Amino acid sequence: MQEKRRYTLNGSKLAMAYYEGFVQNGDALYSVDNGGKDGRSFVIFNRFCSYESGTKWGRFYCRCVLSPGSALRIYALALDAAKEQADGLNRYFHDSGVPWMQKRAQFEQGGVLYEDHGDILLYALEGEYLWLALEIEHAAGQADSVHEMFLDSQGDNFMWTFPEIYQEEGGFFHRYMSIFSSAYQDMADGIAGMDRYLDVESAPMPFLIEMAGWLGFAAEGDFLEEGVLRRLIREIYALNRIKGTKEVIGRLIRAVFGEDPVIVEQNRMGGAVPEEDRDTYRKLYGASAQDVTILLRREGDEKLRAQMIYLLNQFKPARSRIRLVFCPSGIRLDTYCFLDYNAALSVKEAGSMDGGVRMNGTAVLK
Repeated sequence: MQEKRRYTLNGSKLAMAYYEGFVQNGDALYSVDNGGKDGRSFVIFNRFCSYESGTKWGRFYCRCVLSPGSALRIYALALDAAKEQADGLNRYFHDSGVPWMQKRAQFEQGGVLYEDHGDILLYALEGEYLWLALEIEHAAGQADSVHEMFLDSQGDNFMWTFPEIYQEEGGFFHRYMSIFSSAYQDMADGIAGMDRYLDVESAPMPFLIEMAGWLGFAAEGDFLEEGVLRRLIREIYALNRIKGTKEVIGRLIRAVFGEDPVIVEQNRMGGAVPEEDRDTYRKLYGASAQDVTILLRREGDEKLRAQMIYLLNQFKPARSRIRLVFCPSGIRLDTYCFLDYNAALSVKEAGSMDGGVRMNGTAVLK
């Protein structure tokens, strides 16, 4: 039984491909406008090598998003050849001086053609080396794209589970069972990679939200960045154990911003407040014993404030009311600054004539 091998056509593999009429963006290819005329985009991937003669190639998959009227063709060619011959054919397919029609004729002469389907079985092809080419014909002004491409060199191992009399490749039974073979292989691959969905470091974003729900934390809605959500899920078990305490507020702020907040509880404030400052104190710290003010040394905006209040309301002590105050750095005064709130005077620094100190009015010679 042939060992399974999967080739994922990611960004680095696409960078080695030869294409015209496409532009690469990460792991995807997008067709470009042909100046308002009907066009053709094609890509010839760099050769695939199994390092084993007579390799039975398996399944090729690509998710194509095609516009109405666009046509997809996939060409495949496999052969056993010496490395020098394979290198020469690879250079030929990547030679910009050779027109596409001539290269396509090479595929048509020795390979196979699949039309209007991005999920194909290459069981008819055998050889150590394999070349694949995609061609999309599209109308003027239409945009098409190709994503999520991979190739298996497994062959149809599903057929080996049946008696030898049923193992005729290319026969009716083979073609019929290939549908179930592909479905079985997809299911097996999914099960084999299931562990990554349970790992906070590797789980995709939609599953992170589901994982947070399992732990009693509502993260629905696009209000948390992926990195912040991963940090919160790592901390969520410990946060749930101290939910409803002052400590949970500090740990939640540290998990999101990486800094310690200043938490002021109104019922713990002591000392007399001057009459002229009482209105300011009431607005800042509240007037009841349930008011809690959190001071953060950073810039903020209304969106960030709403996000943090949403998070804090899930962990804060019952009946408490949270005020979130952002305290940005003070403005230093110079000849171009007006005296305003959050302003601070520059501190005089000692300097020496041979120390390279700039005489800008904030240095004092000693």
